[in-house]
Amino acid sequence: MFIVDSVQDIQDMARGAVLLGTGGGGDPYVGELFVRAQIKNGRYPKILSCDEIPDDAFVLSIAGIGAPSVIVEHLVSEKTLHRILARAEAFYGRRVDALISAEIGGANSMFPLALGAISGIPVLDADGIGRAVPHIEMTTFSIYGCKATPGIVMDDSGNVITIEAVDDRMAEDLCRVVTGAMGAMAFGALYPMTGKQAKSFAVQRTITQTLEIGRAIRTAREDSRDIFESLIDYLNSWDGRTARILFDGKITDVTHDTRDGWHFGRATMTGLQDSTDECVVEIQNEFLVCRLNGKTITIVPDLISILDRESGEPLTGEMLTYGQRVKVLGYSADPMLRRPESLEVLGPRMFGIDEEFQPIESLLASA
Repeated sequence: MFIVDSVQDIQDMARGAVLLGTGGGGDPYVGELFVRAQIKNGRYPKILSCDEIPDDAFVLSIAGIGAPSVIVEHLVSEKTLHRILARAEAFYGRRVDALISAEIGGANSMFPLALGAISGIPVLDADGIGRAVPHIEMTTFSIYGCKATPGIVMDDSGNVITIEAVDDRMAEDLCRVVTGAMGAMAFGALYPMTGKQAKSFAVQRTITQTLEIGRAIRTAREDSRDIFESLIDYLNSWDGRTARILFDGKITDVTHDTRDGWHFGRATMTGLQDSTDECVVEIQNEFLVCRLNGKTITIVPDLISILDRESGEPLTGEMLTYGQRVKVLGYSADPMLRRPESLEVLGPRMFGIDEEFQPIESLLASA
């Protein structure tokens, strides 16, 4: 167990969560502000590894649901967090022993920490994907046998809907319809699971990873070291995972289109050293595919992140603008996401991309 008792740690975690959000998931800044306020008032999130809870523990995910552009404009309500916890415990008929993030990338990294700080319930050092994804059924929880429902969806006004879907694809559709009626922002109590399921189905140590990613960027900046070298060294220290800088350039064209509750877009970059080199990143909430001079060099579910070239600050898709100087980072997904059963749900074709998944290592070796 470790206790998050430093405002600096929360800032580092939020920075790391943006990187793992791969452009989507919403900016965690508002949630970060809430948790920072709790720490200043002496209320600290407690982080446990999954091995520290019993197999019969009751674990629940509290997640924000809605459009990222709305979530970042929506203050976190302590009253709403207390209310959804109370309603969830009444709904399930037992006390929650631990909280877990549905996705560690973006804003949903902060909500369990916020509730953990005000309730005293520990938060597991794990999540359901190790990055951000747009659909409920795209988590490792769903893929490996832990259903998202029965669950509840609640807004700040106190409206509550209970959902029990036949599968998690339908749960996604129902949650989106309900959230739309609630103003495109709500909280969900989802993925009721046991401690044993959390140990088996979750991507492990991802809160630690957000903290250490953010810390690597910050300390390199403070010490005037090469930010990207420090970051790559850290990411490559995780067993079986590979990180590389894919491109160094400036954004020469970017499109943003919000429709059907999704952020679609494309960022086109040209090289700083060779202006004939062109890198294109396709966006559907998250950065899905990176192509260099027309050739794919990283593709979902492997991670693609775009960072400010000078500060190393990770950027969400909505932050991208013409003229920014950036570096594009590719990072291999957790091995759980590359298994055949995961690729059936998370592979490129599920996003409308007419390509098969190939690991970043293979794509770069043939580039």
